[in-house]
Amino acid sequence: MTDAPLNNTAAGRLPSIYDLFVAIAAVVSIGDITWQLLLPRTSEVSNLLEIFDWGFCTIFLADYIRSIAIADRKMKYIFTWGIFDLVSSIPAVGALRYARLARFLRIIRVIRAGRMLVQVYRRDRTSFTVAAMMAGGLIVILGVCVAVLHVEQYAKGASIQTGEDAAWWGVVTVSTIGYGDLTPVTPTGRVLAVILMIVGIGLFATFAGAIANIFMRQVQRTSNVDGLSIRQRLARMEQRQHELMQLLEERLPPGSDRSKPG
Repeated sequence: MTDAPLNNTAAGRLPSIYDLFVAIAAVVSIGDITWQLLLPRTSEVSNLLEIFDWGFCTIFLADYIRSIAIADRKMKYIFTWGIFDLVSSIPAVGALRYARLARFLRIIRVIRAGRMLVQVYRRDRTSFTVAAMMAGGLIVILGVCVAVLHVEQYAKGASIQTGEDAAWWGVVTVSTIGYGDLTPVTPTGRVLAVILMIVGIGLFATFAGAIANIFMRQVQRTSNVDGLSIRQRLARMEQRQHELMQLLEERLPPGSDRSKPG
């Protein structure tokens, strides 16, 4: 995420839902990598958190490419904020594990995200509410997946035993698809599954509402292109119609039937 959204916000344009989502992902990802450092690297929970981090890194890499594409001065971005954005998108795999601690440069991204969220909170409470729901949803998804792995891993007859199992189960459950190949067998795991399904439905509803709000704002900007509201535009059209009728009446010959055209 470049500094462009912040400048646009300062100039009067609020960040988009996409910008808010990337900002929230940056905040949640810091908790994810911090949690990883507190766990043994051989732990299945650590493996699950690593999978989540791969997801965050994918988001940040896509955002880095997008930022280059939309930047006015591409080289300036690449060699300034772009350096931090690129490093924050490096996953801890293979030789890149040596750059594991470098991912804490993601804190810089979090600081910028925090500035954006503060500005949104002050100027658009609706967008901030959407951002808060996205943050809560991501945290709940991550926490429920970890909790299910913890309670199911050693249960008798459990199918969710590895980090990969928990990640796949979380994806199909939060999307309410539910293939049934992986299911909790413990009462606690089933309660957590219900929570995750409810969160998934709420997140999809939130995104649908956010998209509808984007379209409504676009319609409002289009209708107010000349600075007038729809009611003012209708009144102006009626006034012009009245003036046109008066002009036609003045040009009709004297004594003609004005109730009929021509």
